[in-house]
Amino acid sequence: MFLDQSMWLVLLPVAMLLGMLWHALAVSAHYGWVGGAVFADTRMRKYASRAISLSACGLLLILAGVEIFLCVFTILVALAGLACYVWKIDEDAVHIAWQEMVSFCREYAGILLVIFLVRNFLAQHYQVPTGSLEPTVRPGDFILVNQYAYGWHLPVVNTKLLSYGDPQRGDIVVFRYPPDPYKLIYVKRCVGVPGDHVVYKDKRLTINGEEVKQIYLGPDTANFSDTIDGWLSRRKELFPGATHDILVRDGDYDYEKDFVDFVVPEGNYFMMGDNRDNSLDSRFWGPVDERYIVGKATMILLSWDWGVRSYFPNFERSGSWL
Repeated sequence: MFLDQSMWLVLLPVAMLLGMLWHALAVSAHYGWVGGAVFADTRMRKYASRAISLSACGLLLILAGVEIFLCVFTILVALAGLACYVWKIDEDAVHIAWQEMVSFCREYAGILLVIFLVRNFLAQHYQVPTGSLEPTVRPGDFILVNQYAYGWHLPVVNTKLLSYGDPQRGDIVVFRYPPDPYKLIYVKRCVGVPGDHVVYKDKRLTINGEEVKQIYLGPDTANFSDTIDGWLSRRKELFPGATHDILVRDGDYDYEKDFVDFVVPEGNYFMMGDNRDNSLDSRFWGPVDERYIVGKATMILLSWDWGVRSYFPNFERSGSWL
């Protein structure tokens, strides 16, 4: 069982404080202020420095989110690596506490910069945590995200550099969760583009006055939706340009999620999950501003719902286009 976030927020600061204490003792032993061969051992100082660095990175990752963490970490390492080359820093002349950092920056600054550019401007993978897009995309699926499908965005500041495409109705879109854009990434289907009049009533979508047709396929018995209770049925939704299956719970109505009458503002998109009664989407927190859009989901790479249905990756649906 993995530790939850609250436990990490306790353990990481403790590890950092212990590392700082051990490092202070090691430095004192090095200068002869305190005795003890254990404290003076250079390996102990290296382990203490590593504990401080890893704890600091872990705290930044949890508190700031993965996007800010990767951006800040990559830029700092790249700048440090550049400084090592420009000023010819000799790690043998650097204090033992910084030797490991200098060596790391020299060796990995280039590859980290390449990963940063590819991840933010070309393609990245994303693991789907929930069943909101079942049956199309299942919990644990790793999907390939095309980062340039809708233009290039500057990371963190969410500013579009180049625009040469926009989300279309029916696209499966990866975007930053509007109420908390720096920590959470969501994936949903785009059902409304700017100016669209979206109505969702009686489990059916109507776009600009035209009802999206559905074909009833029968009760759902797929094993990947076994966590969903109620009167579950599977339907084929004949969405223009993107026919796909959806899941609904017949006879289960909730006004907040089962009745929508909304005109999508300019620069925004209305997102919904294919699992209509088990999706936190634009019906609850509104449309998605285009600056929060990350890219377009294009392919299923593999599925690995670790510890829930299997401890091993599943490649049966690998290569399936979305």
